Amino acid sequence: MTKGIIILGHGSRRGAVSNSFTRMVRRIARRIDKAPVEPAFFSLGQPTLEEKTRELIEQGCREIIIFPYFLYNGNHVEKDIPAMLQNLRQKYPGVEFRLLATLENEPQVEEIIYERIWPYTEEDKFFSGENIEQKSLDFILNQGIWSHLDKEQKQVTARVVHASADFSFVHSLKFHPLAIEQGISCIREQRKIICDVQMVRTALTRLNNVYCAIGEPDVLARARKENTTRAALAFEKLLPNLDGALVVIGNAPTALWKLLDICAKGGPQPALVVALPVGFVGAAQSKRALMDSDLIYITNEGPKGGSPVAAAVVNALYRLAQDI
Repeated sequence: MTKGIIILGHGSRRGAVSNSFTRMVRRIARRIDKAPVEPAFFSLGQPTLEEKTRELIEQGCREIIIFPYFLYNGNHVEKDIPAMLQNLRQKYPGVEFRLLATLENEPQVEEIIYERIWPYTEEDKFFSGENIEQKSLDFILNQGIWSHLDKEQKQVTARVVHASADFSFVHSLKFHPLAIEQGISCIREQRKIICDVQMVRTALTRLNNVYCAIGEPDVLARARKENTTRAALAFEKLLPNLDGALVVIGNAPTALWKLLDICAKGGPQPALVVALPVGFVGAAQSKRALMDSDLIYITNEGPKGGSPVAAAVVNALYRLAQDI
């Protein structure tokens, strides 16, 4: 164990408030196996940040990650807590300290408030489809979380957030430097589009020349015989179509592994790989392998993803290609 996590609350003279905070931290701790998660208080409570830091260091932690459980970046966050960390760094020079962001720019906080007050308003419950989309995108794009993305990456990512209702993609989605350019070229030149599953293919309603072999009888028969996945074998069947194609993987990490193996062995090279397979077995690892390869990609870190997300990326590229 080398990492320890401290969730730092302000503290209160009321014991019930401090106890409620501690119970929340304990619930979070039960969900994390690889590092201890502990509560501490900035003031008006114990243990203090220094006390909990010392305890974790004594347990062998050499990296302390601190999440300040504050709604806004006031003086405590901008001045007092950094001063505390500076003292701790001087006291424990062999330990790395990392201070995370507060909840100030967390879109879900705004969404929770909106959901709480919405039933008491007179908002129309039956918007037009266009109105729903625009309201959603306005909410997404007006968050203060986009500074690390350029204009086109922002547009693609916003569509992913819209499709998934998950703002974590703002930080987990990763773009090869040539990805947007290649994606736009593929669509304008009407290159072949290779999908891992029918759900992705169905979602690409504006695009032609889309291929998916997962449901073909010979693929199914061979998968049963060889005890492997249809998605991987489907990519073998579509091998003649891969060169210069736009590949879209939204479900099966085995399809991505098969593609990476084909390309590593000198097989046909796609122009762009949009890969967001979902799941806890192999998905994150296959996406990391894609980012480490020589292929041009749009992908994400971690297990999240799915066919709607992958399709949202391609549909966003279509809009960019059409200057919509």
